[in-house]
Amino acid sequence: MDPVTAARAFVEELFPGALYAYVGGSVLTGRRTGACGLDVVVVLDGLPAPYRESLRWREWPVELFVHSETSLAAYIEHDFERRRPALPRICADGAVVTDRTGGRASDLQNTLSERLAAGPSDLTQGQAERFRYVLSDLLDDLADAADPGERAFIGWEVVQATARTALGVGRAWQGSGKWLLRELRAHDAPLADELLAARDDPARLAAVATDVLERAGGRLWEGYRAQGDPFHQPLRHVPSGALSGETAQSGGMRRLAAISGATTGSSRLWMGQTHVAAATRSSDHHHGASETAIYVVSGRPSFVFLEDDKEVRIDAGPGDYVFVPPYVPHREENPDPSQEAVVVIARSTQEAIVVNLPDLRQH
Repeated sequence: MDPVTAARAFVEELFPGALYAYVGGSVLTGRRTGACGLDVVVVLDGLPAPYRESLRWREWPVELFVHSETSLAAYIEHDFERRRPALPRICADGAVVTDRTGGRASDLQNTLSERLAAGPSDLTQGQAERFRYVLSDLLDDLADAADPGERAFIGWEVVQATARTALGVGRAWQGSGKWLLRELRAHDAPLADELLAARDDPARLAAVATDVLERAGGRLWEGYRAQGDPFHQPLRHVPSGALSGETAQSGGMRRLAAISGATTGSSRLWMGQTHVAAATRSSDHHHGASETAIYVVSGRPSFVFLEDDKEVRIDAGPGDYVFVPPYVPHREENPDPSQEAVVVIARSTQEAIVVNLPDLRQH
């Protein structure tokens, strides 16, 4: 059975209601070996939490990645941010084995292919200097190593640091393990060959690494400085009357930003107020990757979420705290017919992430 047919049968058997699914990896390429398995990405509607599983199905080893559309998008963005697009490559370069959405699987493939072809963003000055510093420091260690074992370990670190430096300054994607070599071969095949040929010869390896270092801007050790002083910044005061309504909103409630990138320059924390009018409920929503902490100031709000497909209600009062994990669909309700409910919210992301939903299921 060919890999695509096998993956299609695997998905139909184990995930008959999947929205869409891909199969990818070396098994679809000329790199296929007898030990190659199926890399399968399955997207489900209503999945409570994404997971990865290694298993054997019939004669096939399978690396399985199961997501909702929300979690798939988040994991893909994380891969792009760290410049190691493992999951995007499975989806973009693989084959669609099922699609019950009318084409969203192919649309996503096209989007990811364009992003992969465009390459990562330019390195910041700090990132470029970090690459140069790491490689410079390793070359010093290699030159000073007297112990054969230490020299061998340092040599392999030099190989990897040289590859990562070349990929970084060349605006190419990074990788780990075999994918570091594959990315380097795609970006600069002669350099990949030189590194492999020099890996057991310290002098030759140092010459190859030094050449890459010169291309990156030259040796950087003395004078290298990574900014790291979070202790000498001024406090910021946000008066109660200065809260901003310029933040994401959901129907049935009003959010006011107090601490954010826009108001105070915060880089990771968002904090503000939420007001839910009497006898009102918010729309169903989640807050993406944000962790959310809620403190009830006044009123008696209720917080509703799904557990085992059944609605669960937390009834809270003044002084109570509620924690909302990332990506959990929920809503706020104020059953009191006469009193507004006011809560203070702190989130782990700079700005308020609000994804409004048609219901409480994972979408």
